[in-house]
Amino acid sequence: MPDTDTRALAARRVAPLCLLIGLGSALLLLHDGAAGLNLGWERRFGPLLAVLYLGTALLLWWRPRWLDAVMGTTLACTGAYFLGVIQEAARLDTPEGLYAVGANAQFMPLIYVGAFVTLRRGAVWLSGALYMALVALYGALYLTGPPDGLFTQFSIHMWTVLLLVHPACILALQHITALRGRLGRAEREAHAGKERFLAMLSHEIRSPLQTMLGSIDLLALRLHDEPAQRAIDRLRRSATQLEAHLRDVTEYTRLENPEWQLHEEDTDLVALIRDVCDQLAPLAEHKRLSLRCEVADAHAGPLSLQRVDPVRLRQILGNLVTNAIKYTPDGTVCVRAALVGRAQGHTDLRLEVEDSGIGIDPAELHRIFEPHVRLEAPGNERVAGSGLGLAVVQRLVQRLGGRILVDSLPGQGSRFILTLPLPPAPPQRQSRPAVT
Repeated sequence: MPDTDTRALAARRVAPLCLLIGLGSALLLLHDGAAGLNLGWERRFGPLLAVLYLGTALLLWWRPRWLDAVMGTTLACTGAYFLGVIQEAARLDTPEGLYAVGANAQFMPLIYVGAFVTLRRGAVWLSGALYMALVALYGALYLTGPPDGLFTQFSIHMWTVLLLVHPACILALQHITALRGRLGRAEREAHAGKERFLAMLSHEIRSPLQTMLGSIDLLALRLHDEPAQRAIDRLRRSATQLEAHLRDVTEYTRLENPEWQLHEEDTDLVALIRDVCDQLAPLAEHKRLSLRCEVADAHAGPLSLQRVDPVRLRQILGNLVTNAIKYTPDGTVCVRAALVGRAQGHTDLRLEVEDSGIGIDPAELHRIFEPHVRLEAPGNERVAGSGLGLAVVQRLVQRLGGRILVDSLPGQGSRFILTLPLPPAPPQRQSRPAVT
């Protein structure tokens, strides 16, 4: 997934948390105010802190790619608020002052955590600056002559804990972040090595496979008797099946790579869907099945030109149709496609692949998208395959931001319903009439 999409997803997850912090700050301010525990700094700036987090939540939801700038500003303001409260409370020789110091200082490590979790850069500098400000605050209080009773045994213990625990938190978070970075690089290198190996293996297998297919076609031109033709058909099906297995294994491995990316382009969906059906028509004819392709232009818009990843969409549809043909002894396999509208003018591509095959037991529906799982119905011969076709489909659909549903009963066939969001079409400029 691209880094910008990852940051946008992180912002959408942080936004509800900021909303809860804003509401919680407001409730805590009201509670302490009713108990008479709020200091002057809290009464002046506490409401602004609650408003700041509520605004941060809205801004992150509206502009998720601003995560670093928005959270950096919010955390810096939060740190300044806590330092102000601690500074005012530390000058009070009252139980309320000691309560305010302890209550607010314990939240500062949460600022460090928020910085290391949400910021790509600058978390160490922000956390270190806040801690150094805390140390400077302690030094200023000591040098300016604190009021009598401030440095009692309890106060000294509290400040000692603050000044020792905070740097330990920062160092621990820095170590965890560095370790996570090394693990991420190691994971990316492992995926890259695996992909290089599979690419080399795929090349080494595809080359003799293409030679085999060429030799099979040459034999088909020279041998015309029925037994030879049946043998040639078996060889061609086996070679085609091997190529499909190799493609599924390669794509399934690529999908595990966190840096996997889409390659969208303007695509004629009608031509793509019909081309997939045409390619798989001989497989259906061999089993004496009827493969139908029903493409409709819905009210949401024409299917002819949409921006999608054509390679991944072709693989999804091809795997679903191939799976339907495999598990349909006789009858029909039907592919339907249409555009359906959503709220706010968005459009989805809806694909259905329906067959009259053996069906799936409802208790087994949750297993069909697991890798290397092939379900067999009683009395049916074992179906060849790697068990990765539907697993690849589900992962591709998830990466494309869509969803897939299955409606099936044993003996009554299956229907796979796929919904993929499509990007909105750019607004078209209205041409001005020529002035004569």
